[in-house]
Amino acid sequence: MEVVLTIGAGVLFAVWHSFCDQLAWRIYTAYYSTERKRIENKLAFVFYSSSRCEMCMTHVPWYGLIPIVGYFLVNKKCTSCSRPLSYRFPFFEALAFLYGVLLGFASVHPVEFTLLLVAYASLWVIMAIDYRVLLIPLEAIFVLLLLALIYLFAIRYPVWGWISRGFVPNIDLMLDLSVAFVWYFLFHLLRILSGYKMGAADVPLVLALGLLLGHPLALFLPGLAAMLAIVFYILRRRSILLYAPSEKQIPFGVFLGMGYLILALVRVYKFI
Repeated sequence: MEVVLTIGAGVLFAVWHSFCDQLAWRIYTAYYSTERKRIENKLAFVFYSSSRCEMCMTHVPWYGLIPIVGYFLVNKKCTSCSRPLSYRFPFFEALAFLYGVLLGFASVHPVEFTLLLVAYASLWVIMAIDYRVLLIPLEAIFVLLLLALIYLFAIRYPVWGWISRGFVPNIDLMLDLSVAFVWYFLFHLLRILSGYKMGAADVPLVLALGLLLGHPLALFLPGLAAMLAIVFYILRRRSILLYAPSEKQIPFGVFLGMGYLILALVRVYKFI
């Protein structure tokens, strides 16, 4: 039974990633791409469109939507325009499957699993768009902030628990808030000292992710993100297979998102 649940968690995460990838592409196309002016009803395009080829906009056949396997069932190309499909599709779906398996193997509580699914959707939208155009949708950050507040005050430190104790401050809650807001103000300071070269959206993003992680893991988030960015750009210089949107600007939201997902797994396995 445990094996079935573990594999099921992996399959669910892979399917969810496939949906999030299409959602991110639709948001990018409707609001950030050169085609955005041609799309009149943007909300309908984002929420009611079926999966399409990014080049010819033809609907993807149902078997092409199967995570990992679908890439090979369509012979690695669009069934309409024969455009070769990027290897990133099966690669990230496989990573999502592995991530879900690791969560399932750790017997994550359903609430925690659901929290990660919702956070993953917002993060993938942020990461995909930031990587394409070096911009972060503020709406996705708002969803993360709302999710963080629900997690803190309804799940981790329920408000009704404060009432029963006469509103006595919870030290752990104070630490969670302190760490998140310290990074928030430090990022503001760093943005000013850098001559506003850092994106404005990175500041509330680090706050939202810090609140979601809590202490002590939130302490490691910016450092881990910076390390991931450095490693990526070192590899980028040595391989033409890796694409980067800019040689001078870093889509730091991408690496903050990656750092959060890694640290969330660390929290699940209680390594720290």
